[in-house]
Amino acid sequence: AQDAGSVLVGPDWLAANIDRADVRLIDLGKRAEEFETAHIPNAQHVDWRTDLADPDNREHFGVLQPEAFEALMSRLGVAADTTVVLYDSHSNRVAARTFWTLRNYGHRDIRILNGGSPAWEAAGGELTAEIMPVSPTVYRISTADQPYRADKADVQAALGRDGFEIVDARAPQFYSGESGGSQFGSDVTNAKIGRVPGAQNFFWADHVNEDGTYKSIEELRAHYEALGITPDEAVITYCHIGLQASTPWFVLTQLLGYPDVRLYDGSMAEWANADDTELVVDENN
Repeated sequence: AQDAGSVLVGPDWLAANIDRADVRLIDLGKRAEEFETAHIPNAQHVDWRTDLADPDNREHFGVLQPEAFEALMSRLGVAADTTVVLYDSHSNRVAARTFWTLRNYGHRDIRILNGGSPAWEAAGGELTAEIMPVSPTVYRISTADQPYRADKADVQAALGRDGFEIVDARAPQFYSGESGGSQFGSDVTNAKIGRVPGAQNFFWADHVNEDGTYKSIEELRAHYEALGITPDEAVITYCHIGLQASTPWFVLTQLLGYPDVRLYDGSMAEWANADDTELVVDENN
């Protein structure tokens, strides 16, 4: 695993390394027409809504299958030894999900631009409309095991067991059951509301500062320890569709060094609509 000091990079690092042939910068924060108007120089565009979702499960943001992931990386000109730098425009939640996807398929050198494109612009970084051509590669994943992915059966097996913790990354009103079961980013309404039994709530947006940079390692560690979630436990994160839960997964694994953390990418889109799952709500709801 990379150390926390290398996983997050700042605008200064990016400016110094942006022209390296072995660095591939990926913009995840813009729609295509926005990207074509202005983006960080040398960046390649990925639309998370389409490029990063399994075409057979796009509505619920299913994880890309191995062949589709290889095709995407090949189109972006990524090789096995490429340093992939990810950023978006909104607190890097899409960058965190993409980091998870890359690491799940065994890519080694991945960075996130801390604070995303707003940090680059705040530091005086230039933007361009020029789209850099890249030579396609023949990318091959190093593992299809997806060791950082949990499924419904994994969550069910963890319920009530010592040594397991479940983190709900949704806003508190969804966790409590106060708000209904609408799925993030869609018009679909879940059949059930509430949370996975025993889950602890740490809203994904509370992992970042107002400027979109990650909170300090000390602050993040203290918050998790206050919840009783410690590195000697196995952790599963979830949210609506597996996007918001990528932020606690990234923080726990890459910044805090927790060794056993998986993301339940089916999340509430699956759990709250299955016949064999239980949800709990606060008593006053």
